[in-house]
Amino acid sequence: MTREELYQSIYTHDTIYLPPHEERDVPLEVSLGCSWHKCTFCDFAKDAFQIHPMEKIEESLRVLAYLRPEDRRMFFLGENVFCIDTEQLLRIIGLTNTYMPAIKEYAMYSRIDDILRKTDEELLLLRKKGVDALHIGVESGSDSILAERKKGITSSQTVEALLRLDKAGIAYYLTVIPGLGGQSFSYMNAVETARMLNKVHPRNIWCLKLKLWEDTPLYKEAQARTFDVMTPEEIIKEERLLIQNLTVTDCLFEDTTVLDKYTIRGMLPEQKDVLLHAIDYLLSLEGQTPAS
Repeated sequence: MTREELYQSIYTHDTIYLPPHEERDVPLEVSLGCSWHKCTFCDFAKDAFQIHPMEKIEESLRVLAYLRPEDRRMFFLGENVFCIDTEQLLRIIGLTNTYMPAIKEYAMYSRIDDILRKTDEELLLLRKKGVDALHIGVESGSDSILAERKKGITSSQTVEALLRLDKAGIAYYLTVIPGLGGQSFSYMNAVETARMLNKVHPRNIWCLKLKLWEDTPLYKEAQARTFDVMTPEEIIKEERLLIQNLTVTDCLFEDTTVLDKYTIRGMLPEQKDVLLHAIDYLLSLEGQTPAS
């Protein structure tokens, strides 16, 4: 088999999605789908949730050991792999150590409730075994928006979980969604999300403007006009308000979806003014003015 055919043999889908900061990791497919699978806006978890048998994971490791024997970092693929119980995660890490001893660091996607179900001792043990980063979609800091979008968590639970990761020494990269509250709750979404983020210590905040995926409940709400969809200009003005209210430190803020065609990126707090000026400039190109 060619290298390409070997790669194709161990992944369920043709396209592999890794977070921007993990693009060089070795991707090991551990699960499919999302254990929650109820968010009204999400189109990423199309597969029914399943954790792969250890035999399949072991075979994938054999292939990856042949293809990428010198790599040092691995990403466990799956919508929220951290939901897997600690004992099984440790078995997967142990298998990886057997087949790919150069791997020393691990990252994966997680939901907030996945973290809360693990004890402080389990988090410390996983960190000791090399789990050093989780990528988490927190989406919003507004409890009413989270409830309306059926996210299954509250902002206080998010803060609790992330502070526990701080104690364990596990870094976290957060995704938030401007526009998730629609026009009616845009101000609340920006201010309350900033308020929540200011209580924790994210390594990265990645903004992704709301996209309406067909066949999702939120898409149907928009079609029925019970959800007031925001324009790209309105969404970036909401994001500007979010940035204005952020007081996080040592955090990279980025958005690759600005006005559907631009990327902004800067460290907070040092480059807050740069980010705000960049947004104002991009709005001016569109004949818009920033929100006051």
